[in-house]
Amino acid sequence: MTQEAAQERITSVQGLRFLAAFAVLIGHVEIFAYHLGRFRGVELWRPPLIASTAFGVDLFFAISGFIMIFSSQRLFGMPGARRTFMARRLRRIVPLYWLALGFTVIWGWRFGPAADLRSVASAFAFIPHPSPIAHGRIVPPLEVGWTLNYEMLFYVLFALCLGISARTTALRLGTLLAVGVVLGAVLSLPQPLAYWTDPVVLEFAGGIGIALLYRKGAALPATLRLGMVLLAAVLVLMPSAATMGAGGQHAAGQNAAGQGGWFRLLTWGVAGWLVLSATVLGPLRLRAAGTWRVGGDLSYALYLVHMPLLMVAQFLWRHYRLPYGPAQALLFAIGMTVLSLIVAAAVHFLVEKPLLSRRE
Repeated sequence: MTQEAAQERITSVQGLRFLAAFAVLIGHVEIFAYHLGRFRGVELWRPPLIASTAFGVDLFFAISGFIMIFSSQRLFGMPGARRTFMARRLRRIVPLYWLALGFTVIWGWRFGPAADLRSVASAFAFIPHPSPIAHGRIVPPLEVGWTLNYEMLFYVLFALCLGISARTTALRLGTLLAVGVVLGAVLSLPQPLAYWTDPVVLEFAGGIGIALLYRKGAALPATLRLGMVLLAAVLVLMPSAATMGAGGQHAAGQNAAGQGGWFRLLTWGVAGWLVLSATVLGPLRLRAAGTWRVGGDLSYALYLVHMPLLMVAQFLWRHYRLPYGPAQALLFAIGMTVLSLIVAAAVHFLVEKPLLSRRE
């Protein structure tokens, strides 16, 4: 594979990262707009299958598995690789999350609902914990952080499994994840072990497998890749996917090793693998490649900042009792989507990028 072709594939992965974050944003914007209407006594129309936007999370998990193999090529067999890997991951994930989480906690303590100290401490430590303010669901005060509890688990296991090659690392990690899921299925494990052994963790393993195929130069014909995307669309848009919960974002964690987790893996998880495979296992030239790369770069900031922004906007709209109906709901949705993109870009360039540019 030429360097130009490899760069095209990475650009396409960046595009996927942005689309995944944007899908989650759209789903949450709709949820906040809808419930703001219910607070004001207005029952709004809800777009069919809007919950399927949470598929962005499953796509993220597959991409994470792929990127960890791809970005760790120089670490395999290197002395101190585990320490170097974790230092990079912590610097990439922790500062922005802690800033967004800290804002959410402080806002809740001032305006409600206030998270208890144990929930807050668990959230900062990336430990799943039932939340009293979320009706016992296992989510941190910044609810999108439930995915980071899985991400951080994956990073720790990846570091532990780092070997002399990508294949060795993949075999170790895949075996460890599979054993964990089996134990979670046959045993009644306490939390947070039940959470961490949900079948959704296998979505990372699928991304790793795709990365191994990519490294070997595997290429699929265009017609097959198109068929994979169409099949993925069917799996994502299946009406029964709506049963995975409002927005789909909590079911996997709440029903550890149960129907929710397995169903999500076999629909949205498989769809994520199909989309990622169709993207990287063959040529895919995107127009405005630079824009897609920037979108991928700011995807993490977008994922983190949009819910605090929605929370504040909803509070202000309620507090000042502004008029609300279908037209205002549309205005709210469009405005918050644009504002989230703007703030995410500002956070990425002013905070995240300077942090990541520092030398290790």
